[in-house]
Order: sequence, then structure tokens, then C-alpha cells
Amino acid sequence: MGKPVIKPLVVLLLSLILVSECAAIRSQKRRMGQRVQLSLEECGYLEKLEAIEPDYYRIEAEGGVTESWNHTNKMLRCAGVALVRRTVKPGGLVLPSYTNAPQLMYYVQGSGIQGMTIFPSCPESFEEPEEEGQEYREQHQKVHEIRGGDIIAIPPGIGYWFYNNGDVPLVVVILLHTNNVANQLGTLPRRFYIAGNTEDEHGEGGREKSISGRNVFSGINVNLLAQVFGVRVETARKIQGPDDKRKNIVMVEGGLDVVRPEPGSRANANGLEETICTLRVREAVGSAARADIYVPHAGRIATLNSIKLPILADLQLSAERGVLYKYGVYVPHWNLNAHSVMYVTGGRGRVQVGDNKGKNVFDNVMEEGQVVVIPQNFVAVMHAGEEGFEWIAFKTGENAMINTLIGESSAIRVLPVDVVANMYQVSREDAQRIKEARDQAILFTLPPLEEEETDGMAKA
Repeated sequence: MGKPVIKPLVVLLLSLILVSECAAIRSQKRRMGQRVQLSLEECGYLEKLEAIEPDYYRIEAEGGVTESWNHTNKMLRCAGVALVRRTVKPGGLVLPSYTNAPQLMYYVQGSGIQGMTIFPSCPESFEEPEEEGQEYREQHQKVHEIRGGDIIAIPPGIGYWFYNNGDVPLVVVILLHTNNVANQLGTLPRRFYIAGNTEDEHGEGGREKSISGRNVFSGINVNLLAQVFGVRVETARKIQGPDDKRKNIVMVEGGLDVVRPEPGSRANANGLEETICTLRVREAVGSAARADIYVPHAGRIATLNSIKLPILADLQLSAERGVLYKYGVYVPHWNLNAHSVMYVTGGRGRVQVGDNKGKNVFDNVMEEGQVVVIPQNFVAVMHAGEEGFEWIAFKTGENAMINTLIGESSAIRVLPVDVVANMYQVSREDAQRIKEARDQAILFTLPPLEEEETDGMAKA
């Protein structure tokens, strides 16, 4: 009889499991290491938060407007981010560019198409059908149909463009995670244009004095460029764009003709493993059907993390889309493992934030276009006005999580009643009421407070 082989197989199996676990731990440490530690000078001394608007720098181009927030603002530096908003006219094309930092783009309104070079080695998967006698067949990488409520994830160094093929302005707010380890050029946001002749949208060189950016080909000798492309010197100069006055958003006469699926067809995950070239980069987080929490008459919350969109694991970013209906309230809560950069997309609402010292560091009524950074672990509560309140919150972690102070599974709900009674110096009956406050509701409705009625929910 042959010798039993069960034990060697068990040892081999255990060894494989151990190797797999070690690899998983190394991977986890690598991802954790992607978080560059922020300076205490920026986050440690945020005594007061503020609602900020994109009034730092403005570029008025042929096809639209680019506005930026002051990236040197203490809140934005604490979160390690920069912000830009683009408003593109119908028929406007935002010229291709890439940045030194991962980006999340949220389309506030409008519709259009967006193309990007997923990775340099990926094939041109969109092409025209071959026809007899055709000298040239159009080929390019994937083009996405986009509309209000979509989020697009862009890795650092990956070029992209987008075009407004609708009838209304296309508005997008873009977050750059400059504190990400993938950015090795420092905390200054840098955008590299592949075409055009535009100004630096982040106002490098000062608010009143911006540097003319041209594009990445401008730093190459024009004669060499002509030889590399196999074109005339005159054409090479047009590639460099020194005389282009249209800036970074241009108008397309007669519409943009690209190869793409029929309008309305939006690809979904098919259950198969994603490869680098087929990574999903888009999610319709603004759709009501994507809501993770929905309370009739109060509102809805949708979260987007690396579980739903795997590419976010590499970008170390996630997002939250919030919609509160008339007088809706999002209970006091905090972010466990991320900063939250909140951009108001509609309506008006009162936002309050408290720090670890029990100090109110923010108490303002916010409206569309304003931004506030809610630092990690700071407690926040949102209360919508009569017209409701909507926002998109970009979060500096791939799987940002929150904990609540009221409702089911809240920090207080899970405590023993005697602990609650003693820590607040109340009776057991009152302690039980505190524990069970709002029961399961994370969202609910509450009429405006007296001071809100008095000042008419005055603007921040």
C-alpha cells in the first residue's frame, strides 16, 4: 500500500492559506500607507469652519466657465483636496487633460459624453464598422454617456475630455485628492492639458496673476514635434496652440461625431471579474434607485465606496449623495475614517458641526454652490429648509463609514440603560427614552427651530 498523502496535502493547503493571508495583510498595509499623514498645523487648529465658494480663480473660455476654490484654504488643506467647477455651454467641449492627483467628478446637471484613456496599453475598443472603399476607420477608447447625478472616477495621470450634447449647461464639480500618495508633485494641484492654450485654473502664481498654460506639447521643439507626428511644421504649431484664444473649453461646430453606443444604453456590471481595461469608472449615485437609506417625506442617502465601484480602492476616495425633503433632518453623526468635503447641489439647509471640545465650529444655512469640509470625527447634523436640501459629499477614504448619535445602532442606542442614566444624570425612564429616540430613523422631519423662523434661515 502507498503511504498516505493526506498530511502533506493539509500542510500544503495551510501553507497556501498562510501565504494568501500574508499577501492580504501586505496589500492592506500598502493601501493604508497610501494615506499621507496630514500636517497638524492644518487639521489641529481648525477652530472655525466656513462655507466657501468658487471665487478664487475664474476662466471664461469660448465654450464655458471654469471656477476654482482657493486650494490654500485651511479646510481644503486639512482634507488634502482641491476643487473645481465647470459650466459647459451646449455644444461645448472640455479639452483633454490629466492631473497629478486622483479625481472624483460629480455631474450636477445636464447631459453629455465623456471619454478617457483608461490605461495606455488598453485597446481602442470603440470603432466604426468596416465599409468597402473606406480609407480610414475611426477607432478610440470607450466613451461614456453622462448625465446629472453621475460620478466619474479618474486615476492620476489619466487623460479625459467631456462634451455637452444637451440643451442646457452641463455643470460638474471636480475634487482632486492632492494628499494621495500617488501624487508625487507636492500638494499643489496641477493640470496638464493635451491641447489648447489656457490659464492655470488653480491660479498658480497668484489670484490676479495666472500663468498661461498652453499645453504639454509647448515644451517640445516644434521641428522635432513635426517629425514625431509626421506632419508639417505649421500643423505642429497648431498642436502647440500658441495662438489659440479659445482656452480650455471650446465650441464644436455642427456637433461632435464620435463612435458610441446608442443613446440611453448604459452598461451595468455583468458579474465577471473586471480587468484593468474594463474597470467601471461611473456610477449613477444621484439616482433615487441607488438610495441606501430612504425615508418617505424625509429624504434619502446613497453611498458610493470601493465595494460598489472597485476603482475607488486605488483612488482612496468615496462619496455620499444626500437629498432631504422639506424640513428633513439627517441625525447627528460623524465620519469614522475620513474627512467629508460637502458641496451643496440644491435647496437650502442649516448645517451644524461640533468638535472634540464640544465647541460649535460651524452653524450656517448653506445653499447651492457652497462647500464646507467636515473633518474626521467631528459631529454634524443637517436640517433642510422649506425647499429641501441636497448635497454631494466627497470622502477621503475608499470605504468611508459613519456612526450616528440617534436611532437604531447609534452610539447611544447600544449602551446599557444604566450607563446612559449615570452619564447624563437622568432617571432610568429618561435614559430609556434617550436610548430609543427616533427608533430606526436616521432621517426624519422636524419643523424649523424658533431662531430659524426668526431669521428666515438666513444665508451663511
